Amino acid sequence: MSPGLKIGLGLGAVVLAFIAIGSIGGNDKGSETKSTPSSRNAAASEPSISVIEPAADRDVPAPVGSSVRDGKFEFQVLGVERGATSIDDVFGPEIAKGEFFTVKLRVTNIGDDARSFSATNQKLIIDGNEYEATSIMDDGWMEDINPGLSINASATFDIPPGAVPSAIECHDSMFSGGALLGL
Repeated sequence: MSPGLKIGLGLGAVVLAFIAIGSIGGNDKGSETKSTPSSRNAAASEPSISVIEPAADRDVPAPVGSSVRDGKFEFQVLGVERGATSIDDVFGPEIAKGEFFTVKLRVTNIGDDARSFSATNQKLIIDGNEYEATSIMDDGWMEDINPGLSINASATFDIPPGAVPSAIECHDSMFSGGALLGL
């Protein structure tokens, strides 16, 4: 193979790699989409506007004491506890790196089939940061709920001492979008 052919094939491979990378990236899911009729169609038909709701509305927590829905579950905060530095579970004591903050929830299955609730799918929001549930031994850490029934569950988080949580992001499953409840 001649040196010119090698260089040409190498450059072609680099160009193809850039095209492949460019087609994978560049998908900005954070931008909002608004569709309006083009000027050509606007004259011929009644104008119609379809607007996708802004994501910022989803980022505002529901007021304290209210309920939110995510997937087939409805969530309500029953109370909170803070300050513990260790929790006893079947595996022995779990020691907090900061302090434990526990959110007590009522979870209702609003669907038509039994669903599994997992406390570890819930996230605590402090100053815009998400904190994962820490103990798998929380009440309701993995519990089936039949349609129309509720459980009282709790989710415990290890947070910096004195931090003030603003909301809990409640999830039907690890793949759901979540719904915010104020604390």
